[in-house]
Amino acid sequence: MAISTSIHDVILTVVSTMQGAVTYEVVDGPPTNLPGRKETKFLVIGAESPLTDDEAPVYDAATMAQEWKGLGQKRREEEIRINCVAVGKSTTVAIARGLAVGILDDIATNLPVHPGSDNTYNALISEVNSTRVRNVPGGAVVQIQFTISAHANLF
Repeated sequence: MAISTSIHDVILTVVSTMQGAVTYEVVDGPPTNLPGRKETKFLVIGAESPLTDDEAPVYDAATMAQEWKGLGQKRREEEIRINCVAVGKSTTVAIARGLAVGILDDIATNLPVHPGSDNTYNALISEVNSTRVRNVPGGAVVQIQFTISAHANLF
């Protein structure tokens, strides 16, 4: 049977890599329940927002583009873009932003451990789309929306 895309495998690989590398919560898609109030940071992979209520819209998780490569077009190259959100919560915007940026640093450290292997699909943070700040009772929440790009070959 032919494989149409590796998007599912790539997202699962990114999620499991990060879950194995950090101690804070890493979620595949918008979480069913947000982490507790005492949690100072968390990562959502495969969503452009961490909102979870029934009124929240459907979010884009990822996109993929594919093209034939090679003589006789025996191989397809796939470029995958995964929407993610790093969330930091603290008493000030500066501290919350520092926690969220720390998540990006963790990704930059842990995803490219084996950049040429199929285990990480050459995944990297390719774009920061927005940094959103919200004051809340007792502090602030910072959400950094970003994109992880990955490359896969299908034969």
